[in-house]
Amino acid sequence: MKRETEVVSVGGWNIYVERYVCPEASESAIFVNGALSTTQAFRSTIKNLKGKVNMILFDLPFIGKSRQHNTISRPISKSEEVMILQGLIDRYQPSYLLSVSWGGLAALMVLANKPPSIRKALIASFSTRITPEMRRYIERAKVLLDEERNHEVATLLNSEVGKYLPRLLQRVNHEHIKNLDGETYRQARFHIGQISSLSFEDYVDVFKEVEVPVLFVNGDWDEYTSKEDVKCVENYIEECEFFVIPEAGHFLDMESKSASRSMSEIYDRHLLA
Repeated sequence: MKRETEVVSVGGWNIYVERYVCPEASESAIFVNGALSTTQAFRSTIKNLKGKVNMILFDLPFIGKSRQHNTISRPISKSEEVMILQGLIDRYQPSYLLSVSWGGLAALMVLANKPPSIRKALIASFSTRITPEMRRYIERAKVLLDEERNHEVATLLNSEVGKYLPRLLQRVNHEHIKNLDGETYRQARFHIGQISSLSFEDYVDVFKEVEVPVLFVNGDWDEYTSKEDVKCVENYIEECEFFVIPEAGHFLDMESKSASRSMSEIYDRHLLA
């Protein structure tokens, strides 16, 4: 599988894109990161889909390898995230869309626009409400971000949503979060404010407009985006299925080999079938 990288312009932003191209694959999938995540978050997914589909990954302007190509003077709104994702879909024409965590909201908002190339989507670790555990986590994160206690923000992530990750990945997460620059932390504060104000009712009309089949995948141990809370979308999205990864938390296939195998089966039997 050949790895290609480029920086493309979308709506005035410069977006770093990674593409994994397989000569035998006729279709592509685009991946949408969670909050403050980069293309690195999909390493396990790339292994599971290697040789089966071409893959498109990208970093938002304020983070990862896009950061150096952009001057950030204000937070980037959810509507701009959606515009960027829509622009990349228009450019690369993927058949599949995969998202993780709060990337699921932008993914669903794009699906509501009915991009013609997308045939199916997988939305992982997403919830339609703020659970008490998530509320506690984001309120603590807001305090630490406001006080610029970067080390403690990184520690909080690993002790909460990342608590089932292997120690090596926890160390990687810690270094990534701890070393983000001031503008990226400003985006994090803005993002947390958006999450805090989320209301399911605000997005019912979005869900109703989604016409492609959607697979929702949650970890059985995930207290932050729980498997119970996402089920209500079946009242609004006509074609949807729900899958639970046993003995997995918020980061699913990054947490263990067994979770990775379970995700691989979902890709093979349900997403790409």
